[in-house]
Amino acid sequence: MPMLDSFRRERHRESEKLQILGIGLLVGAALGAASALLLAPASGEETRRVLAKRARKAYHDGQELAQDSWEDAERAARRAARAGMKRARQQAARLRDLSEETVENGRKRLRV
Repeated sequence: MPMLDSFRRERHRESEKLQILGIGLLVGAALGAASALLLAPASGEETRRVLAKRARKAYHDGQELAQDSWEDAERAARRAARAGMKRARQQAARLRDLSEETVENGRKRLRV
């Protein structure tokens, strides 16, 4: 269970990071838009067109980043699952050996 808890904590941290990134992107876009409107030498229509284009690009970039992060999380989950299965097989083999040894010792004591 500790491995699963560790994975869940890591997944939660990744989710929080993505949320912070998304909020940062939105705040940055809003600040950029406000700055552009205040400082733009172009007409309002031209400025709105440029801002819309930049907003679409930021949205697209954010989607790509989220997808990449999700894929990284999936890879980490698969690695953790493989490591967990390997450890479970090792523990099962140790328990099997121990139980066989215990049975053998019990048989020897009964023969004495």
